[in-house]
Amino acid sequence: MTTTSPRAPRRLGAAAVLAVAALGLTACAGDDAGSAPSASDASSVAPATDASSAASTADGQAAGLTITDPWTKATEEGMTGSFGMLENSSDQDLHIVGVRSELGETVELHEMVSGEDGQMVMQQSPDGFTVPAGGSFELAPGGNHVMFMGLTDPIEPGEDVTYDLELEDGSTLEVTSVVRPFTGANESYHGGESHESEDHADH
Repeated sequence: MTTTSPRAPRRLGAAAVLAVAALGLTACAGDDAGSAPSASDASSVAPATDASSAASTADGQAAGLTITDPWTKATEEGMTGSFGMLENSSDQDLHIVGVRSELGETVELHEMVSGEDGQMVMQQSPDGFTVPAGGSFELAPGGNHVMFMGLTDPIEPGEDVTYDLELEDGSTLEVTSVVRPFTGANESYHGGESHESEDHADH
């Protein structure tokens, strides 16, 4: 499979978080998607834990970037997504141009777009993500997110998924997200040939 997203060593397991985080997830969600998991939604979400930001310890542009409440959806195989709230404390826009992780065959920055039939579908974001100066950028079900594809092993609740967000100047923000169960909506992947027929319903 061809991908423009960088790859990096896999860090999946009970790893220490850059800052403790708690969340759940749906690989991508369409118009009928459920809201992001909350502690009160016992039917679809594991018990909440203390949540905080995963702060950057990097130099360069990444030093101004943090992510609050990063979470990844549990899945058996195939695809899953990761979400959270990116926050920019600097006085300049921060452009995230790629993502790296050992998890799965491919990891990409994804967005939701309207398909030919009017349904929302996900595709790789050609321009990455831009977090405005002093502002935030949400990664959420049914919207922008980090997408893991080609998963062959289960991603279990309680595990940690680690990935690096790569900024325009080459600096990176390492993110550790907690895996949680989440039931959400269905949407299709609008990408290359190897994924065009895949549906996101199971992820």
